[in-house]
Amino acid sequence: MKQLKAKIITVPKLLAVIFCVMTLLSMKAHATFANSPCGARAAAMGGAFTAIPGGAEAACSNPATLVETTSPELTAVYGRLYSGLTDDSEIGQGYFGFAMPVKRYLPGAAAFSWSDIRLSDAFSESAFTVSYATHVYRGVNAGLSLKYLRRGYVSDAYTAMDPVFSDGYSKGALGADLGFFWRPEPRYALGLTIKNLNKPDLGLASSDPLPVEVRAGVSYAVKSSLLDFDAAFSDSDYNLSAGAEYFFQRRFALRMGLSAGNDARRSVNMGLGGRFGLAEFNYAFSLPIGGISGTVGSHLLAFSFRFGAEPAGAEQAAAAAAAAELRRAEEKISLQGEKIRVLQDKLDSVVKQSSEQARQPVQPAVVPAQIPGPQQSEVSREIESLRQELDKARADMEALKARAAAKPAAVKPAPAAQPVRRNYVVKEGDTLESIAAAIYGDSERWPEIYRANAGSLGRGGEVKPGQVLALP
Repeated sequence: MKQLKAKIITVPKLLAVIFCVMTLLSMKAHATFANSPCGARAAAMGGAFTAIPGGAEAACSNPATLVETTSPELTAVYGRLYSGLTDDSEIGQGYFGFAMPVKRYLPGAAAFSWSDIRLSDAFSESAFTVSYATHVYRGVNAGLSLKYLRRGYVSDAYTAMDPVFSDGYSKGALGADLGFFWRPEPRYALGLTIKNLNKPDLGLASSDPLPVEVRAGVSYAVKSSLLDFDAAFSDSDYNLSAGAEYFFQRRFALRMGLSAGNDARRSVNMGLGGRFGLAEFNYAFSLPIGGISGTVGSHLLAFSFRFGAEPAGAEQAAAAAAAAELRRAEEKISLQGEKIRVLQDKLDSVVKQSSEQARQPVQPAVVPAQIPGPQQSEVSREIESLRQELDKARADMEALKARAAAKPAAVKPAPAAQPVRRNYVVKEGDTLESIAAAIYGDSERWPEIYRANAGSLGRGGEVKPGQVLALP
């Protein structure tokens, strides 16, 4: 890129292209492959997404978070970056991702994604990525992404005269990312991603390797809110970001994020989202407030579809946290069983040694020297101590088993429906919605009651006290 810039700086058209590319890369020679959030949810949170389960967006943030994907998910994203540039350049972003658990074949989850950033039909960067994540050790999860990266330029009268393009107008290379994800407590999670491990080279006439980027993050989830803080380092560059997400009415979300780095790069981000059945829509807006000027901001719109019932937002994180806690409990049960076996063997050895000493012929002259009173007392104390530790280990294991058995009920997305009665007598203040909520545990099932009693209901589904309704 540096050599390219030096050779064509006198050509006005290519200079405008290079200026836009440098703007896109935040004034650095490398970086759309390094630090551009792929999804609207991540972008609205300022890119602070390393310690958040990303589903189909995980390939861009942290592949290890795929382990908390509980159902197949499809995501498509379209973005318009840095709108309003003075040279009327259009920078577009596209992303397509698919993620799913693969426990039937492998213990983990896998994903495929494609991303593309394109500048006015003059420059483009694309990536095809395959990711896999699995549980590795004591609650720690690891993920690996293998990707094919391609950087290309469009041929025109100006580039045809430049020797930089004598061998072609594009360059591709293979790259690899490694990620880790750990949830020590249901509310907390830690993430670490190392991108471009092999420094893939995308230079044309000269070497232009992508730098290794290290990004770490921590997230905190409560019932309806989620917070994340990230720090990213790449060569001499650094970037700090923080994001927040708030859910309300079980289906809508508001998001906000701040991002700041060296060279005065700063941005404020915000967005919203909504889930309707299995479909989900997210929007993000990002406005640079430092480092980049002459733009009115970037816009991303994402559509996602999940092939299976799954709790939304913070509830999804809570369900995933419960599953992670269950795995930790099972591991503790295994370790506790091994501890019990070792203690039992040790206890049996001490008891056997004591019994053998007791069966030896008694010789009055040497008994005090062979088995003195203090030694016998020490052996007895050791046996009692081992028995107490063994009983405690067994009790701990039973408690862990009981907690593990109770966990599956805790991750159910909704409470069990109330027993269905065949008739219902309307009380003062009742509506079809309140009756559905009381009988079925879901107010949105009121149309079922309406259809079953359409001939006896008032206008608009009005019900009267004392009226008897048939329940389907």
